[in-house]
Amino acid sequence: MLAHPELKIAVVDDMEKDRVQIADMAKCILCNEKISHSIDSYADGKSLLDDLRSGKKYNLILLDVLMDEMDGMALAKSLRDQGDSTMIIFISISQELCRQGYHVEASGYLVKPLDKEELKEALLYCRERLAKKEILLPTDKGQYRTSFADIQYVEAFDRGTRFVLTDETVETKLKFSEVEAMLPKASFLLCHRAYIVNLAQTKRINQYEFLMKSGVTVPISRLRYNEINRQFVSFFRD
Repeated sequence: MLAHPELKIAVVDDMEKDRVQIADMAKCILCNEKISHSIDSYADGKSLLDDLRSGKKYNLILLDVLMDEMDGMALAKSLRDQGDSTMIIFISISQELCRQGYHVEASGYLVKPLDKEELKEALLYCRERLAKKEILLPTDKGQYRTSFADIQYVEAFDRGTRFVLTDETVETKLKFSEVEAMLPKASFLLCHRAYIVNLAQTKRINQYEFLMKSGVTVPISRLRYNEINRQFVSFFRD
């Protein structure tokens, strides 16, 4: 099943009045919708970047476009250049300035003065997008939440299914066929009768196996090699 994780928000605006208004309005909306959340505020982009480099994580940034020290577009570009896919909603006095955000894959654009209903719509949209990026796994120790991006591959074994993540392994009693149906087909490929690989985590393919970015290998069905290789090439070409 898909998870509905806590919405961790960073508000970035160098105008204190606007910063407080955005944070308060977002908090009011999320409380009314009974959505678990946390909100931190930043007066400049550099402070946010420093916290992110120190290990702080957010899944949504409400970002002012026009700021003195580092404007919102520059901050967003810096994040994307570092491979950070955190959702961003741009906020500006200008609709045209906001729309420049398509270059950095923004999730939304809002114009000041902020409209509560428009912010609500944007927050709910991002919450649903976030849920679709994560999966909730039933284990002997309770429910385990992980992102699709952290899954290297999935392996069937006698008691269920084993998820090999980037930093640990999680075992669940879910049937292999159930897990296959839960994973997004765009990036997860059944490469063997007992293995599903995350193509985004692969480094190389040969006729026997995938080599993953972590250095581990995942077997490939030799009879289906041509088809699997075609899908591997297509994934990265697209």
